[in-house]
Amino acid sequence: MSGKAPLESSLTTNNVSTPPPQKRKFSFPVTMHSSNLLAVDPAAGAASSARRRLSNVSDVVTRKLSNTIGWKAPAIPAHDIISQGRCLCYQYVRSRLKRAGMFTRKLGLQRVRSILGTSSIDVIREVFPALSYVGEELERMHPRVYTGVARQISRNPGGDLPSEETVPCLMSAVARDLFRADITWGKVISLFAIAGGLAVDCVRQGHSDYLPRLVEGVTEVIEDELVPWINDNGGWMGLSYHVNPSGTTEVGILEWIAIGLGCILGICVFIFIIKFLLHFLYPESQ
Repeated sequence: MSGKAPLESSLTTNNVSTPPPQKRKFSFPVTMHSSNLLAVDPAAGAASSARRRLSNVSDVVTRKLSNTIGWKAPAIPAHDIISQGRCLCYQYVRSRLKRAGMFTRKLGLQRVRSILGTSSIDVIREVFPALSYVGEELERMHPRVYTGVARQISRNPGGDLPSEETVPCLMSAVARDLFRADITWGKVISLFAIAGGLAVDCVRQGHSDYLPRLVEGVTEVIEDELVPWINDNGGWMGLSYHVNPSGTTEVGILEWIAIGLGCILGICVFIFIIKFLLHFLYPESQ
């Protein structure tokens, strides 16, 4: 294996002397690993497929209607897919910087409510945990791929990022190579993981002002490369269904509190009714 980093991009220059062709290293660690992470072994394939079919009854009905009577579900507006993707990228970058101990409010990364309307917040809340979980798993399994990203994809010494416009150009080159053959949810999540690693490099180099442009670069990739595919695969909610086919989610603290309060209220109402009935039926014994 040569000294070059494993995430080397396919960026080329017009040098007079062109070096001999070498094996493309970016395609293997990102394209292959990101696909394998969400794959299932043959023994569990049938069970996983069955769970996915049972959990996505509405999708099955929609496809059946489409095939029989020509009816199709309304397409998700491209603007919604793009804005939700932008918000997911902001959230992932924030999370990645927090895990690296580099996040501060001065970085200017916006919160969910300041980017989206109320109609899309529920989508983000449902999808981001799945995106974050698989993204962290990719980073854990392949730390050499998703750390030091700038050094691997930039041709400048030490991975230097001379200007903010360099960042979206690098993300565009990475996306072209990543989605050259096909698009999968694993590759989409890998794109976010690469952006998170590049965000860490930007802050380390003292270029925290590059972060908004980095997110815009990912947004441009979504708009140019991914909107039709995401639309055909259930929107961003399709990512959540793919990662968690059973559709089950862990009950959070607030949900447990609400359940407990509901039980207490139900018991109080039951006791009140019993006392009322006893007082009404046996007034002399009171």
